[in-house]
Amino acid sequence: MDSNRSSDASASAAAPFLTGRTALVTGAASGIGRACAVALAGAGARVLVVDRAEEAAGATAEGIGGTAFVADLSEPAAVDTLPDDADIVVNNAGLQHVAPLREFPPDRFALIQRVMVEAPFRILRRTLPHMYARGWGRVVNISSVHGLRASACCSTC
Repeated sequence: MDSNRSSDASASAAAPFLTGRTALVTGAASGIGRACAVALAGAGARVLVVDRAEEAAGATAEGIGGTAFVADLSEPAAVDTLPDDADIVVNNAGLQHVAPLREFPPDRFALIQRVMVEAPFRILRRTLPHMYARGWGRVVNISSVHGLRASACCSTC
């Protein structure tokens, strides 16, 4: 066996499996998003840490060798400034509001829709062309247990 071939095989086997990939993770300054960012960086990906919490996003990015992007995902213009070169997108940012429907503020509903529906759409609309061009991409949409079962809001619901 050619010694150059065996050393090349050994080097590639030792490299983390996401080396050369870029991951964009929303809500990455804390919680599940941070855990995803840490895991992706550990697997070799360059991680784009997206969050509206500037200090925490910066600390997470610094801790994993990533890049922080401070963005309020409820603002379409802010979403449209995010990088478009991600191979992996983790849509994790989210929020909730528990109230009976008749008391649920319409502006809060609109905010939830912008962050958890419109922002992922806009991010994917920007990143999918890059994924198609490279012939490789992954999209992970995170949901809490509330994706399967709603919270009890009160005894009169």
